[in-house]
Amino acid sequence: MNKQTKKTSAATTLWLLTVLFGLFSLSSLAAENNSQSKDKSKNESWQVWRQDAELKVSYRTSQYNDLLEIKAQAQVASSLAGFMYFLEDLALLPVWLDNAESAKIINQITANENIFITRFKGLWPVSAREMVVHSHYWQNDNLSVEIAVKDASDSIIATKNTIRMQVLKAHWLVVPTKNSQIAISYQFIVDPKGNIPQWLTKPMTLNGIWTTLNNIREQLPNSPWQQKSRADIQEWQ
Repeated sequence: MNKQTKKTSAATTLWLLTVLFGLFSLSSLAAENNSQSKDKSKNESWQVWRQDAELKVSYRTSQYNDLLEIKAQAQVASSLAGFMYFLEDLALLPVWLDNAESAKIINQITANENIFITRFKGLWPVSAREMVVHSHYWQNDNLSVEIAVKDASDSIIATKNTIRMQVLKAHWLVVPTKNSQIAISYQFIVDPKGNIPQWLTKPMTLNGIWTTLNNIREQLPNSPWQQKSRADIQEWQ
């Protein structure tokens, strides 16, 4: 693997973003709504948890019994290339991704398709966790970037004394709204596995998501990666 490969391709964006909001998942979050049926949950309205002029975090009951689906949205000052390079900078990961410990590529399939593992620190009474994901991104004719993410837990043996989470659904849409501005929308359902106290899951998950979004909003516009372009991404003109 050459130096550029080790640094990771743009597909790192997909994986890190998956982990970004899937930190502890939302299994216990849905306890307040679990009296609704699976069929009804598919049409459940989004409930806004918190928002400001640029960030918004919402959730709703999913079709997976006691799991919630989360939608995170952000308006950020950044180019598409700058956004991707920022997320590929693995050394910077713990600075903006809440509770993250490390991340690395397991298998680079193509330039825009990879398998990643990311590990999160434990915080009593929650054990250390990790997530393995297959991610694939592409750019549409309207310049939006979509990121398809699926679970890849069978790609590597679970780390000892660490709980392996499972991705049930995850999809990204990143849209350039004008020059050096992007709109990010991410929807996901992640099963954290293991036993997490209900009273701890909801505030830890939602606050972690908000903290990470806010970190990106503050750090991304000033990142040196904003000065870089990339051949596989066309910017808003």
